[in-house]
Formats: sequence, structure tokens, C-alpha cells
Amino acid sequence: MKDLKVNGYTISCKKWKFRIPDVMALLALTYWAKSRDRKTVRRCMRHSTPFGVFSPEGKLVGFMRITSDCATVYYLADVVMADEERGKGLGLAMVRYALSHPRVCRGKGLLLTQTASGLYEKVGFYKVGDRLMIRDPVNMSPV
Repeated sequence: MKDLKVNGYTISCKKWKFRIPDVMALLALTYWAKSRDRKTVRRCMRHSTPFGVFSPEGKLVGFMRITSDCATVYYLADVVMADEERGKGLGLAMVRYALSHPRVCRGKGLLLTQTASGLYEKVGFYKVGDRLMIRDPVNMSPV
């Protein structure tokens, strides 16, 4: 999948661009992954497809990953943006880019969130209970 340019930033899913320390620095900003150790982050990266926003200088400023069976279901995880980059539309652009991935985003999408349901509703997810959100491709318009 080709990289996407957005206002001088680059959104990419090329695994070779992601360094574990950079991913860990972003995850440290979250309530759900701030205590993950290096081994766990490396394993997560190995078994999922990473997506990132890179600044014009090449610094990783946004991150997410998708775990998928590449046929019927996928799971969005670890969506995070650096504080200084929030409010620029980069998080939404990264999620849209990820959801357009032709191999990993097939079938029904799942995610858990406590604070960002509004973002995911913009791309077709709907709430089921307090934290679970689902995106069902049936009768849905493209992102």
C-alpha cells in the first residue's frame, strides 16, 4: 500500500519504518498501554500491521495497529497521537488510511475505546455497550 501525504506528514504501513522505542514512547502516553514492556510491544508489532503518522522530519507522531485474519474480521488497537499533533485531523486521516488497506480490513471491524467513540463513528463504527465498537461492511459507504 502506498504512503499517503497529508499536509507535509506521511501516513504509512511499511513495517521497516517503525522503531520499537518510538512506538513505546507513543504508547507511554496512553492509559491502556503505558506499562507495556519492550518484548510485548515487539510481539504485538510482529503479529499485526502497524500504521503511523510521520512528521515532515520523519518522527513517528501517530500510531495504530490492526490485527486481522485478512478475510472476515479485524481489530483496531493502540490508536494514539502525540499531544502536540492533536487537533490537526491526522488521527482521523490515519484511521481512514488504515481502513482502506485492501488486505487487512476485510469483513467486520472491532475495537475497544473509553474516550474516542466520536472519532470512530465518523468512519462507520457504532457502539455496542460501554466500550465495544463494531464496523460492519454490509450496507456501508466507503470511508
